[in-house]
Amino acid sequence: MFNRSHVLQSLLINKRGNVAMIFALALVPMLLVAGFAIDAQLAFSKKDKIQHSIDSAVLAGARMMQTTTDEEEVKAHARNYFAAIMNNEHESLTCDTMDIELTGPEEITGTVSCYQPTTLMNLVGRDRVQINASSVATYGTGRVDVAFVFDVSGSMNTYGRIFDLKDAAEDAVETLLPEPGSPSDGDVRIAMVSYASMINAGSYFEEVTGLKRRRTYIGEDLYESEADDDDDDDDDAYRSCEWYCSAGWGRWCWEWEERCRWVTAEITEEEKTISDTCVYERGGEHAFSNKQPKQLRDWDLLDEIDSGVYNAADGSDNDDAFLTASHSVWNDYSASSRGGSWSNKGVGGCPSVGPFALSSNESQIKSYIRSLNATGGTAGHQGIAWGWYLISEEWEDVFTGDAKPLSQTEPDVTKAMIIMTDGEFNQQFFGSQGNSFDQAKDLCDAIKEDDVVVYTVAFQAPQAGKDILSYCASGPEFFFNATNGQELVESYNSIAASISDLRISF
Repeated sequence: MFNRSHVLQSLLINKRGNVAMIFALALVPMLLVAGFAIDAQLAFSKKDKIQHSIDSAVLAGARMMQTTTDEEEVKAHARNYFAAIMNNEHESLTCDTMDIELTGPEEITGTVSCYQPTTLMNLVGRDRVQINASSVATYGTGRVDVAFVFDVSGSMNTYGRIFDLKDAAEDAVETLLPEPGSPSDGDVRIAMVSYASMINAGSYFEEVTGLKRRRTYIGEDLYESEADDDDDDDDDAYRSCEWYCSAGWGRWCWEWEERCRWVTAEITEEEKTISDTCVYERGGEHAFSNKQPKQLRDWDLLDEIDSGVYNAADGSDNDDAFLTASHSVWNDYSASSRGGSWSNKGVGGCPSVGPFALSSNESQIKSYIRSLNATGGTAGHQGIAWGWYLISEEWEDVFTGDAKPLSQTEPDVTKAMIIMTDGEFNQQFFGSQGNSFDQAKDLCDAIKEDDVVVYTVAFQAPQAGKDILSYCASGPEFFFNATNGQELVESYNSIAASISDLRISF
């Protein structure tokens, strides 16, 4: 006979079987919850990589929008860029082809869906997690004034460096300038200056020195001729006395004698006219500022000046901020003999081309680059100063019209400089202000305080050259060290892309 109480008693006694059954029933939902959490966390960790990749791809497309009007080419470039990044990740992710749309005249939008294989969720038939990402970039949201500063000292003639520089600079220009006729055309302007021992001020010479380009230096030639002793009542005669060593040996003298004679003086003017446009750095209180030199009217410019005068400044303070011109100095050797000679200071000591003011004309910019020739020493601080002047709104009365620098008070305006050297800064005029290295440091401090983004490129440069460019750069990531021509091209292209990024917003 079936005994119900016996069966019930047996079940109550066998508690381990009951617990096992309950645990087995609870295990499945626990695994599903854990699996969902694990797979969700894994997918979440991949989301950042996908977002970074699509951001970079959209950015690459936005950059390309400045160089072409072919929309399909822009889309293909962005898709390929995204695919290349994801392929390099070596992840288990799979992604659909990225969808690219040009959603505005200067706007590019990318969307993509990627899939991450699951681990435990596939127990319930869920074999992958979908991850969606999108990005929008607007190109041309800002305007940029860029100054290239080129070292064209004599060492650039060795190992084909000057030709490597020209190739790198031209490639950078192509990357920087928007496509002609595009909505962004003219939003990027480029200025250039080359330096050696000096700067060629070119057509800006008169504005920066206060001197006429064609100027005449005047020196005095003093000649004393003998007069008779009885000419002491002659108003034109006077006693000329000098001390002579009458007893001594070598550099030592223990007896001096004064000898006097009656002489008449003849003073003649000597003239030297030059038309040179080379300039040094400026001295005085504005040596390391971007103050614009006082702009003189044409009839106020000096064209006849004393021997040795190098600008229109009234004193050593140079509060009118004039630069230092090449000049001539009269050397009157001896009053006892006729004659003397002129010596030139800095005449012909600069590059063959002057500064190139801000422009977006690609053909003119490239023509300037191709005209560069190398000669002379390395006055790097002078090149740095001129790079600043060319893009400074303070100089709007010098660089006028289409070359007028933008005001940094306007929205979305960026100023940038690219300083390059292959050597050690070693030439200066005002040694009392420090050597070229020290003057460059002072200038770079002021330039960065003026919110100018400074990029620097050392091209096969010695350590001293690397040191000053590293100091001047806006940060470690803004300093580039190129050891060969290909690396120089890559450095300039990286800088050009970085400057383009300054105009792109997400």
